Parts: sequence; structure tokens; C-alpha cells
Amino acid sequence: MQCPGCGAWYAKTQKLCSACGLFLTENDEPPHLGSYRLIEKIGQGGMGIVYRGVDENLDREVAVKVLNQKLVEDPIHAERFRREARLHSQMMHGNIVKVLDVYEDDGIIALVMELVHGCSLREFLREKPVLAWGEIVFIANGVLSGLTAAHALGIVHRDLKLSNIFLTDEGGVKIMDFGLAKLSNAEDDITSSGAAVGTYYYMAPEQIIGGTIGPRTDLYSLGIILYRLCTGHMPFESTGGGEFELMEKQVRRMPERPETLNPKIPKPMVELIMQLLQKAPEDRPSDAAAVQSVLRGLDAPVSPQPGKKRKFSDLHAGLTSGASTQGSGKAYETDTLGSISSSSLSEPMPGTLLWVFKSSAPADVDHVPLDLRSPPPIKGSTLARLRQAIAGIPALPDTWLEVQHLLNDPMAAPSDLAAIVERDQVLAAHLLEQCNSPAFATPGSKPVTQVALAITRLGMDTAHDLILQHVVPDFSAAGEAADASRSLAVQRIWFHAMAVAHFARLLGDYGQVVERHFASLFGMLHDIGKLVILQVESEERLQQLRQAIAEGTPSLQAEWETLGYTHIDSGMMLALRWKLPRSVHRFIYFHHHPCWHTPDIWPMDMQTSIMLLHMAHIALESMLDHGEDDIWDAARRTHVPGTERMLYRPLLLPANDPAVYERLGHELDRLKALFPDLFRPATSKPSQAAHSPIH
Repeated sequence: MQCPGCGAWYAKTQKLCSACGLFLTENDEPPHLGSYRLIEKIGQGGMGIVYRGVDENLDREVAVKVLNQKLVEDPIHAERFRREARLHSQMMHGNIVKVLDVYEDDGIIALVMELVHGCSLREFLREKPVLAWGEIVFIANGVLSGLTAAHALGIVHRDLKLSNIFLTDEGGVKIMDFGLAKLSNAEDDITSSGAAVGTYYYMAPEQIIGGTIGPRTDLYSLGIILYRLCTGHMPFESTGGGEFELMEKQVRRMPERPETLNPKIPKPMVELIMQLLQKAPEDRPSDAAAVQSVLRGLDAPVSPQPGKKRKFSDLHAGLTSGASTQGSGKAYETDTLGSISSSSLSEPMPGTLLWVFKSSAPADVDHVPLDLRSPPPIKGSTLARLRQAIAGIPALPDTWLEVQHLLNDPMAAPSDLAAIVERDQVLAAHLLEQCNSPAFATPGSKPVTQVALAITRLGMDTAHDLILQHVVPDFSAAGEAADASRSLAVQRIWFHAMAVAHFARLLGDYGQVVERHFASLFGMLHDIGKLVILQVESEERLQQLRQAIAEGTPSLQAEWETLGYTHIDSGMMLALRWKLPRSVHRFIYFHHHPCWHTPDIWPMDMQTSIMLLHMAHIALESMLDHGEDDIWDAARRTHVPGTERMLYRPLLLPANDPAVYERLGHELDRLKALFPDLFRPATSKPSQAAHSPIH
């Protein structure tokens, strides 16, 4: 059976969708876990889904974290979790979110915790990017007090980051989410899968290389946080190499000294940060108390204030209002937190997302060329021709279905994906070839020969894109014009798909309101209907379509008038043929809505995904030169009133930060190297508005 929320497949006996967290109930009654009534989903991470709930026995609000069922299906694995969860419940400290109960019944395990009102430090920095020294000391002291209590029990957090530090409305600081915590003296733990766990921006070297984890591992992460609070920058950023580049920097490189970014940082704070970021654990401070002793010599602690007579919980509500909970809380986090205010949206800086968005043409919503809400019916003869052609397209192989099932597991590791890939020697050779290509290989580095290492370098998401491109049928070898030009047209569609998917993942990391795997699926598959057009239609009809679009007819209208159907129609039919998740069907149907229709008629559960990929399209169009040979080249994305505000909420994009746009440009240059037949050197112009060869 399929989940009605995301389309993931599940067994009839399953009560919880492991992909999106939806409870699979047969009626509209709120789900219950014993005496705990679940009210609404408020977060999601690699370990599970968090709900706001009510303890009906004590009539109090609680937070209920339902563990991913894949993590507890193994009896040994589940027992480890129970043992560690019981130990976590002993951490009754004012600077740690308390665990109140462990629920277990009918194949579901959940942690019941106190429900804290406030906002994360990450959210607070969006409101107030620059903190006073006293505020930094106050926050650091609260974190260190909580760590002292956890470390005294032998517990190491292992995922300390801005979004796991909570500022409460009562003026306190609490550490959240011990979901990746480990007993420092234990050889086995809930996450002992052989894969590095945590968030790469904050991860200590010993975590990455599989070394011994201890209290000083958390102190390294605190050093990253203090560096960010004092300078406004992360010590290590990716310049195009993704997770692999971040891991390499964490293990081998020291960061730029913080006083070069902010000369006003007190010298004792500079030295403390640099000591915390030492690569060898023994070179860091001995424990959290030692760090606190240094902080006592700095400014007196000052409790942060949200300002404007508001509470921290007001900041949290404002930043998350209207945001879909689909896939929130992804463990891979980007923390280049550019400050964006509503006033900045009216003054775009050149070379920014906002500048590009405002440069795109506004749509005339009163004169919609093709009403996507009620499109005209396709003629019977055209529909029959499409059905016959699509019926002849091979189904996706079992490998693709296995990969999708695996990637629905948030704890899946590169080694797990490699085990699937290695069963197909041709696919394995393809991934190794791409990994060692100029797009991903570091100059002078030795070739990678192991599939698991190749997937680690590529990243799970990019590997997913390359696998999909490889396993689908070869559309360039079909149709009436199976020649070099048709092959290039197919390559353009795949390049466009990979670029949109890549941009959507990068931009989605800021707001974390769209799961990276969904961004990949939607980006890679939204234009599959164009592949059908290339296969079904004659060269004469394709030339007529190209001419109509070049003369200014909107692409969907041109397709309808020339072919009698659109790529949305053919894409929906191919999605049925390939048995794609329902969420992909729906995205194909709605992905052009931002060009003509206002957000109030977009489906609520897909608004963030639709807008995220729309912005990815607009950014891509601005970075590529004109390509005269492409059918859809002259088509341009427009935007409708009411969508500009969505860049800020719920997407939380640093829309006026040139560094974000520049980063997309670097990523695009790397992707171009995968398509040498389409591009020649020095064609990318990420700092100038240009045109896209694919729309």
C-alpha cells in the first residue's frame, strides 16, 4: 500500500510511514500512543518524527518523538536504544530537555519529553545576527553546564549545533536532541553502523574518521558554534565539493583565525576557540568546566532578549508559519545565515537570488494562456497514441526501486547504497567513472576504486541523480529522429533536471522545509514528459514547437496548440507507467503553477516544494548562455504576485546574499563537466543574468 501523504510504499501492518512520518490511521481521529494524544507534527530528523502531544493522564503538553521504525526493528538494536534512553531520562538538568517517559507498544518506540516554548539559537540568529559578548558568554555557559551533566553520566551528544540549542521564553538555555548520543565508554550504540553520524559543519575529526568519541568531541562542536557567534561565519564551508570537502577540511585544515574576520573579538575568546578546534582531542580543553573557567574571565553573562516585547516562541512561530513539515530537520545543515528582513526584499543587491527573481518577468494573472486548474481534454486519438507509445517504454528496473526504498531511510549510509549498486557492474562502473571525472575528482588525487568511497565523495543525493539518469531507458535511441541532435536534446533535459535538483537541495538546506530526497525526486523527474515528446513526435512537429516557443508563445500553450497535449500530460502518464510515488505525480502536475497562478490555489502541502524548485529554475535560467538548438530555450519562467515573500517565509532563503548565488554558480560549473557534449569551457556566467538552454 502507499502512504497518502508522500506515496511511499508500506506494509499493511505498518502504522507509521517511515518516509514522511504520517500516522496511517483509518479515520480522522488524532492518533494515540497509550495516554499520549498526538496533536500535530512539529519536526523531523534523522532519528524520527516529533509531535506536539497531550498526556491525558496528567493533562499536560508534551513533545513525543516517534523513532524511525527501521532503527528499532532489530531486537539487539532496539535493546541498545532502550538502555540508552533510560540513561538519558536520568539527565534531570535545567540546561537539558528532559525525557519523561519511553513508550513502546505495537512496534512503535517513542520518547516523551517536556515541551519547551522558545526558539532555537539558529532561529534567533536570523532575527539578531550579531550578539553582544555577554550574550555569547551566557549561551555558552548554559550549553557547558548541560554538557557537564551529560558527560558526568558518560553521555556524549555528538550532534551539537545551532538548531539543537534552544532559548526558552523563561530565559534559559537548553540542549535538545540527544538522538545521536553515545555512551563514551560503550563500544556499541544505536548508531554504530560504520558510518559517520552528526552534521558535517560541526563534526569533530574523530567522528569523521571513526575514532574514539568522548566529551572533547562535543567541545569541538562548541568551538564551531562559538566561531559562528563571534564572526558571523562558519569556520569551514563547501566551495563546490559538498560533504566530502567539508569532511576533508574538518580532518586536515585549521580555520582562518577568527580575529581576521572580526578584530573586536577578545583575545582570550580567540585563543579558546582555536584550542577547541584542535584536530587532536588531547589538544583541546580537558572538559566543559575548563572552558567555563576561561569564560569567567570575559564579559559578564547577559541573557539574550528577542526584542520588540516579543518572546522567543514568537520568533519560532514567525519563521515557521506556512512551512510544510515535509522533511524538516534534515541532519545535513547549512549555517551561512545571512540576515534577511522584509525591508531588504525591496532592495535587491546585484548577483543575488532576490535580484534574479525580480529580473524575471511578472506574470499577467488576468490573462492566463493555459488554465492549469482545468486544462482542456486531450483528443481520443492523441491520447491513444500517447498511451501506445508510453506502454512501449520499459519499466524502471528493480535497482531503482531498491534505491528509493533505501533512501527513505534517513540513517542509510553510503555503504548501504554501494551494496545495491555493486550488484550491477555497469552501474558501478558508471558511478566510479563520474566520481573520478573532473566534475568531482580533486586535481592530483588518486582514482577512487571502491563504490562506497565514490558515493561518499559524490554525496548520496548526487549519487541518486546519477543512478536515475543511468537506469532510465535511452530516449535518445528512439523516435523518428534517433540521431545526434536527438541525443543532445535528451542530454539537455537531463542536465536541466540535475541542475534543478542540485539547486533545490542547496537552497532547501537553508529553511529545511523540503526533504533533500524529495528535492532530488522532484528536480530529476518534473520534466520527464519532455522525454516522451522527443520519443513520440516527428522532427517536423518538434521544429514547429521550437518555432512557436521562439516566437513568444508560452511553452505549455505552444505544446498544446502544436501537439494536442503538454509535457505535464505525458509526464503524468509516464509517472503512472513507472509507478512513481504519488508526490511525484502531484509535483509534475503543479510545477508550472508559479508561472501563472497565485499561491492561494497551490496545494497547501506542496507550496514550499513548488516555490523552492521554481526559484531553482529562475536561478538556473540566469546562469546559462543562450542555446539556439533547444526546443524549449526561448521559454522563460515568470512569477506571480505574492510569491516573492515566500523566499523569506517559509523558505528562509538568504535572498540578498551574493555568496549564495555565487555558490550556485560554482556548483553549476561542476555539473557542466558531466555534459561535455553540451558545453565548452568558460560558458558559465554566474554573476550575470543570461539565458537558459533548457526550461
